[in-house]
Amino acid sequence: MLNHWPPLGTLRGFEAAARLGSFHKAAEELHLTQSAVSKQVAQLEEMLCHNLFERVRQRLHLSPAGALYLVEVRRILNQVDISSRYILTYGGET
Repeated sequence: MLNHWPPLGTLRGFEAAARLGSFHKAAEELHLTQSAVSKQVAQLEEMLCHNLFERVRQRLHLSPAGALYLVEVRRILNQVDISSRYILTYGGET
């Protein structure tokens, strides 16, 4: 099962680029280069065998597959954030 999981960095790069509509802006937010974010998204697209973005006049637009994937990626990243905050606050005590 784990061999189908994309690296977390690719998901973060994808989510930021989708939200901001730009690899450049995503790179600034993530403290990476534009090339690094572009490569992360390309790696994710290759792994999924689908384009996640349509590039139109120097703007990124989500493809249908990208829009569908974004919903789940955001849900998962949000859950990781919630779980991490819980552990930091309560130390894993129930």
